[in-house]
Amino acid sequence: MVKRARVTSEDAQRALGVDLLDRILEGEGLAEVIEVPISQIDPNPFQPRQDFGTESLEELAASIRAQGFYGHLVARRAGERYQLAYGERRLRAAQMAGLSELPLSVRDLSDGQMLEVAITENVQRKDLNPIEEAEAYNRLVQLGYSYRQISDKVGKSAGHISDLLKLLQKPDVAEQVRQGEVGIVEGREIAKIEDADIRQELLEKVSRGELDREGIKIAVSQVQPAARTFNPLPILKAAQRKIESLQLDLLSELEPASRNQVRQMLQTIIAQATALLEHLQQE
Repeated sequence: MVKRARVTSEDAQRALGVDLLDRILEGEGLAEVIEVPISQIDPNPFQPRQDFGTESLEELAASIRAQGFYGHLVARRAGERYQLAYGERRLRAAQMAGLSELPLSVRDLSDGQMLEVAITENVQRKDLNPIEEAEAYNRLVQLGYSYRQISDKVGKSAGHISDLLKLLQKPDVAEQVRQGEVGIVEGREIAKIEDADIRQELLEKVSRGELDREGIKIAVSQVQPAARTFNPLPILKAAQRKIESLQLDLLSELEPASRNQVRQMLQTIIAQATALLEHLQQE
């Protein structure tokens, strides 16, 4: 008789991701759980996580050998094979444990949902380094998601998402953040500098512990004096006037396609404004 692991309801929630993950999958309804040969299961092609940790996988594999495989995984069909939606760590451990079959709940998932699930699973468990997380958010942006939509999906603030995406604009900064040599906030400040040589100099000083967060801000302001005199009020006032000039009573007469476009543009404006406000509140 196969042993099953004894877990609490909290453990089960962490293992199966029944909060935000199920919110993504809830529109798909219930699906029958079937036993599938493990050789026919492929990882999520949108998996942002690169390092799964050999030691922790071996520990999980040993647990599976001793106590059995708990719960089931979620996947979609891909021809005659299956693509995992989430649970790749448990899939890898099950392979190491020598299991021949795994229980799958097969869902009809889009590429966007596969990416949402992969990101949310890893973000919830803090399995991604900041740059892996940023690259995952960037893929959602490329699929047409606004910062606010991503925020709602993964439970992170629009400001946090904006900060991470800015790091990708400067690959040298992003690599230092990926390696843990520079923090997210420090990296965001250094990424404001266009001169690659100056960025490299600051990155090296931060890595050596010669600059703290306040020192970085001072250094950045010294090489970008124009940034200190920037006044966003005229731009914001003009935007406010344009928004206020919209005739709300006429919005009901819009065609469906135009209505959707207006809704998406307003969501983008709200997300960008929220990110700016959160940055100001962090000062």
